[in-house]
Amino acid sequence: MTDDTEEQLAAFLDGAMDDESAAAFEVRLSADPELAARAELWLANDRRIAAAFAPLAEYPISPELLARMGLMQEDAAEVRAPVAANDNPPWWRRYALPLGGAVAASLVAVLSLPRGGGEPQRDLSFALETGRSLEAVRLADGSTVTPTLTVKAADGRWCREYRQQAAVGLACRDGGNWKVEGTGAGAGPADGSEIGVASGADSASLAGAFARIGASDPLGIKEEGDLIARGWQER
Repeated sequence: MTDDTEEQLAAFLDGAMDDESAAAFEVRLSADPELAARAELWLANDRRIAAAFAPLAEYPISPELLARMGLMQEDAAEVRAPVAANDNPPWWRRYALPLGGAVAASLVAVLSLPRGGGEPQRDLSFALETGRSLEAVRLADGSTVTPTLTVKAADGRWCREYRQQAAVGLACRDGGNWKVEGTGAGAGPADGSEIGVASGADSASLAGAFARIGASDPLGIKEEGDLIARGWQER
Protein backbone atom coordinates (compact mmCIF):
# COMPACT_ATOMS: atom_id res chain seq x y z
CA MET A 1 0.00 0.00 0.00
CA THR A 2 1.38 3.38 -0.97
CA ASP A 3 1.65 6.29 1.43
CA ASP A 4 -1.01 8.17 -0.57
CA THR A 5 -3.42 5.26 -0.15
CA GLU A 6 -2.73 5.12 3.59
CA GLU A 7 -3.44 8.84 3.88
CA GLN A 8 -6.69 8.44 1.95
CA LEU A 9 -7.72 5.50 4.12
CA ALA A 10 -6.98 7.47 7.29
CA ALA A 11 -9.02 10.41 5.99
CA PHE A 12 -11.90 8.07 5.09
CA LEU A 13 -11.95 6.40 8.51
CA ASP A 14 -11.70 9.78 10.27
CA GLY A 15 -14.65 11.15 8.29
CA ALA A 16 -12.41 13.85 6.82
CA MET A 17 -13.45 13.25 3.19
CA ASP A 18 -16.24 15.13 1.47
CA ASP A 19 -19.28 13.11 0.39
CA GLU A 20 -18.11 12.66 -3.20
CA SER A 21 -14.62 11.52 -2.22
CA ALA A 22 -15.99 9.18 0.46
CA ALA A 23 -18.40 7.57 -2.00
CA ALA A 24 -15.59 7.03 -4.50
CA PHE A 25 -13.38 5.51 -1.80
CA GLU A 26 -16.17 3.14 -0.75
CA VAL A 27 -16.31 1.85 -4.32
CA ARG A 28 -12.56 1.37 -4.21
CA LEU A 29 -12.81 -0.53 -0.92
CA SER A 30 -15.41 -2.90 -2.34
CA ALA A 31 -13.13 -3.70 -5.28
CA ASP A 32 -9.89 -4.10 -3.32
CA PRO A 33 -9.90 -6.92 -0.73
CA GLU A 34 -6.43 -5.99 0.52
CA LEU A 35 -7.46 -2.39 1.13
CA ALA A 36 -10.70 -3.50 2.79
CA ALA A 37 -8.73 -5.81 5.09
CA ARG A 38 -6.41 -2.95 6.05
CA ALA A 39 -9.41 -0.75 6.82
CA GLU A 40 -10.90 -3.43 9.06
CA LEU A 41 -7.55 -3.86 10.83
CA TRP A 42 -7.30 -0.15 11.55
CA LEU A 43 -10.89 -0.04 12.80
CA ALA A 44 -10.20 -3.03 15.05
CA ASN A 45 -7.12 -1.28 16.45
CA ASP A 46 -9.18 1.84 17.13
CA ARG A 47 -11.80 -0.24 18.95
CA ARG A 48 -9.13 -1.94 21.07
CA ILE A 49 -7.58 1.39 22.02
CA ALA A 50 -10.98 2.85 22.89
CA ALA A 51 -11.83 -0.19 25.01
CA ALA A 52 -8.48 -0.04 26.80
CA PHE A 53 -8.91 3.60 27.80
CA ALA A 54 -12.64 3.43 28.57
CA PRO A 55 -12.21 2.39 32.25
CA LEU A 56 -9.84 5.30 32.85
CA ALA A 57 -12.58 7.76 31.96
CA GLU A 58 -14.39 6.69 35.15
CA TYR A 59 -11.60 7.94 37.39
CA PRO A 60 -11.49 11.59 38.46
CA ILE A 61 -8.49 13.62 37.32
CA SER A 62 -7.14 16.22 39.72
CA PRO A 63 -7.46 19.86 38.60
CA GLU A 64 -3.72 20.28 39.26
CA LEU A 65 -2.83 17.57 36.71
CA LEU A 66 -5.23 18.95 34.13
CA ALA A 67 -3.77 22.42 34.63
CA ARG A 68 -0.22 21.15 34.09
CA MET A 69 -1.40 19.46 30.89
CA GLY A 70 -3.11 22.62 29.66
CA LEU A 71 -6.53 20.94 29.69
CA MET A 72 -8.34 23.06 32.30
CA GLN A 73 -11.28 24.89 30.76
CA GLU A 74 -11.68 28.45 31.90
CA ASP A 75 -14.65 29.41 34.04
CA ALA A 76 -17.40 30.56 31.70
CA ALA A 77 -18.06 33.51 34.00
CA GLU A 78 -14.45 34.64 33.91
CA VAL A 79 -13.99 37.85 31.99
CA ARG A 80 -10.95 37.77 29.76
CA ALA A 81 -8.73 40.78 29.34
CA PRO A 82 -8.59 42.21 25.83
CA VAL A 83 -5.92 40.61 23.66
CA ALA A 84 -3.67 42.89 21.67
CA ALA A 85 -3.68 42.39 17.92
CA ASN A 86 -0.09 41.17 17.93
CA ASP A 87 -0.53 38.79 20.88
CA ASN A 88 -1.20 35.71 18.77
CA PRO A 89 -1.75 32.46 20.64
CA PRO A 90 0.73 29.61 20.06
CA TRP A 91 0.26 27.96 16.66
CA TRP A 92 -1.01 24.72 18.16
CA ARG A 93 -3.56 26.46 20.40
CA ARG A 94 -5.21 28.10 17.40
CA TYR A 95 -6.25 24.63 16.27
CA ALA A 96 -7.16 23.21 19.68
CA LEU A 97 -10.55 21.65 20.36
CA PRO A 98 -11.99 20.87 23.81
CA LEU A 99 -10.84 17.47 25.03
CA GLY A 100 -12.30 15.16 27.64
CA GLY A 101 -9.96 15.52 30.60
CA ALA A 102 -9.84 11.88 31.64
CA VAL A 103 -9.33 10.55 28.13
CA ALA A 104 -6.72 13.16 27.28
CA ALA A 105 -4.87 12.56 30.52
CA SER A 106 -4.83 8.83 29.94
CA LEU A 107 -3.34 9.33 26.49
CA VAL A 108 -0.40 11.38 27.73
CA ALA A 109 1.73 8.36 28.58
CA VAL A 110 5.48 8.89 28.58
CA LEU A 111 7.32 5.95 27.04
CA SER A 112 11.07 5.65 26.51
CA LEU A 113 12.17 4.68 23.04
CA PRO A 114 15.83 3.68 23.49
CA ARG A 115 18.34 3.75 20.71
CA GLY A 116 20.64 0.78 21.19
CA GLY A 117 24.22 0.55 19.95
CA GLY A 118 25.31 -1.24 16.81
CA GLU A 119 22.99 -1.47 13.83
CA PRO A 120 20.16 1.07 14.24
CA GLN A 121 16.75 -0.51 14.75
CA ARG A 122 14.14 0.75 12.31
CA ASP A 123 11.62 1.67 14.99
CA LEU A 124 9.74 4.83 15.93
CA SER A 125 12.84 6.30 17.54
CA PHE A 126 14.82 5.71 14.34
CA ALA A 127 12.13 7.42 12.27
CA LEU A 128 12.06 10.50 14.51
CA GLU A 129 15.84 10.68 14.72
CA THR A 130 16.52 10.48 10.98
CA GLY A 131 13.36 11.28 9.00
CA ARG A 132 12.55 14.69 7.57
CA SER A 133 9.04 16.01 8.05
CA LEU A 134 6.41 14.77 5.59
CA GLU A 135 8.74 12.00 4.35
CA ALA A 136 7.57 8.52 5.35
CA VAL A 137 10.10 6.23 7.04
CA ARG A 138 9.47 2.51 6.64
CA LEU A 139 9.96 0.48 9.82
CA ALA A 140 11.22 -3.06 10.26
CA ASP A 141 7.66 -4.42 10.47
CA GLY A 142 6.70 -2.85 7.13
CA SER A 143 4.62 -0.02 8.58
CA THR A 144 5.53 3.63 8.09
CA VAL A 145 6.01 6.61 10.38
CA THR A 146 5.90 10.13 8.97
CA PRO A 147 7.34 12.98 11.05
CA THR A 148 5.14 16.03 10.43
CA LEU A 149 6.87 18.93 12.19
CA THR A 150 9.63 19.81 14.65
CA VAL A 151 9.36 22.20 17.61
CA LYS A 152 11.48 23.11 20.60
CA ALA A 153 10.16 22.59 24.12
CA ALA A 154 10.50 25.25 26.79
CA ASP A 155 13.11 23.08 28.54
CA GLY A 156 15.29 22.99 25.42
CA ARG A 157 14.38 19.53 24.12
CA TRP A 158 13.63 19.01 20.45
CA CYS A 159 10.20 17.49 19.87
CA ARG A 160 8.46 16.09 16.81
CA GLU A 161 4.88 15.50 15.84
CA TYR A 162 4.40 12.38 13.73
CA ARG A 163 1.70 10.24 12.19
CA GLN A 164 1.54 6.45 12.23
CA GLN A 165 -1.42 4.86 10.46
CA ALA A 166 -4.58 6.49 11.84
CA ALA A 167 -2.89 8.17 14.81
CA VAL A 168 -0.73 11.19 15.52
CA GLY A 169 1.76 11.59 18.32
CA LEU A 170 4.25 13.97 19.91
CA ALA A 171 7.66 12.78 21.12
CA CYS A 172 10.64 14.66 22.56
CA ARG A 173 14.35 13.87 22.37
CA ASP A 174 16.04 13.44 25.73
CA GLY A 175 19.63 12.29 25.98
CA GLY A 176 19.53 10.44 22.68
CA ASN A 177 16.18 8.78 23.42
CA TRP A 178 12.74 9.79 22.14
CA LYS A 179 9.91 9.87 24.68
CA VAL A 180 6.28 9.92 23.59
CA GLU A 181 4.51 12.85 25.28
CA GLY A 182 1.05 12.38 23.79
CA THR A 183 -0.98 10.55 21.15
CA GLY A 184 -4.34 11.06 19.49
CA ALA A 185 -6.45 10.31 16.44
CA GLY A 186 -5.67 11.98 13.14
CA ALA A 187 -3.63 11.82 9.98
CA GLY A 188 -1.43 14.94 10.12
CA PRO A 189 -0.60 17.18 7.15
CA ALA A 190 -0.64 15.68 3.69
CA ASP A 191 1.99 17.70 1.86
CA GLY A 192 5.03 19.92 2.29
CA SER A 193 3.07 23.15 1.93
CA GLU A 194 1.89 22.78 5.51
CA ILE A 195 5.20 22.24 7.31
CA GLY A 196 6.30 25.17 9.42
CA VAL A 197 2.73 26.41 9.80
CA ALA A 198 0.84 23.73 11.69
CA SER A 199 -0.46 20.25 11.22
CA GLY A 200 -4.03 21.46 10.94
CA ALA A 201 -7.00 20.20 12.91
CA ASP A 202 -5.17 17.01 13.87
CA SER A 203 -3.02 19.05 16.27
CA ALA A 204 -6.17 19.50 18.37
CA SER A 205 -5.80 15.98 19.76
CA LEU A 206 -2.27 16.88 20.90
CA ALA A 207 -3.04 20.37 22.22
CA GLY A 208 -2.52 19.34 25.85
CA ALA A 209 0.89 17.84 25.09
CA PHE A 210 1.99 20.89 23.11
CA ALA A 211 0.87 23.15 25.97
CA ARG A 212 2.62 21.04 28.57
CA ILE A 213 6.00 21.16 26.82
CA GLY A 214 5.70 24.87 25.95
CA ALA A 215 6.21 24.27 22.24
CA SER A 216 7.86 26.88 20.03
CA ASP A 217 6.77 27.62 16.48
CA PRO A 218 7.70 24.76 14.12
CA LEU A 219 11.03 24.82 12.32
CA GLY A 220 11.13 25.44 8.59
CA ILE A 221 12.21 22.71 6.18
CA LYS A 222 15.82 23.93 5.86
CA GLU A 223 16.27 24.54 9.59
CA GLU A 224 14.96 21.08 10.37
CA GLY A 225 17.12 19.39 7.72
CA ASP A 226 20.26 21.10 9.01
CA LEU A 227 19.42 20.09 12.58
CA ILE A 228 18.96 16.43 11.63
CA ALA A 229 22.22 16.48 9.65
CA ARG A 230 24.04 17.75 12.77
CA GLY A 231 22.67 14.90 14.86
CA TRP A 232 20.25 17.24 16.67
CA GLN A 233 23.11 19.36 17.97
CA GLU A 234 22.68 23.13 17.86
CA ARG A 235 25.40 25.24 16.29
